[in-house]
Amino acid sequence: MRGIGVVLDTAALLAYANGSSSIGEYVAVLADRGEAVLIPATCLASAYRDVGDDGLDLLDLIASLDHSMVAPLERDHCAILGGWARALGLDTAQAAIEAAAHAIVPLMTSKRDLVTEFLPKEWPIIDVRYE
Repeated sequence: MRGIGVVLDTAALLAYANGSSSIGEYVAVLADRGEAVLIPATCLASAYRDVGDDGLDLLDLIASLDHSMVAPLERDHCAILGGWARALGLDTAQAAIEAAAHAIVPLMTSKRDLVTEFLPKEWPIIDVRYE
């Protein structure tokens, strides 16, 4: 299995689907380094829920890349996920858990302030900025 280079939450997926070149470039750099992009299933589902019709194809694309992995919602994560979801929402909670479950993997999110209530403040977080 490839090493995981980043976990993308819903905000990152939506930014990508809306044409964010910085996210696309980051994903391409990871591919060049042989690292995987991890997409939590709840984040992908939430992005499909919230994206406009013109972004559907880009969500299909990023989820089907050879170096993308869609992480299912695991039973073992449900107790923690349920508690964290009270503050983060189900999707971002799964993203934070996936980042924490894979050593120190950066999390790409727009919710730094909320996520750092659950992950150490030093955790590598890549802020999503809408272009």
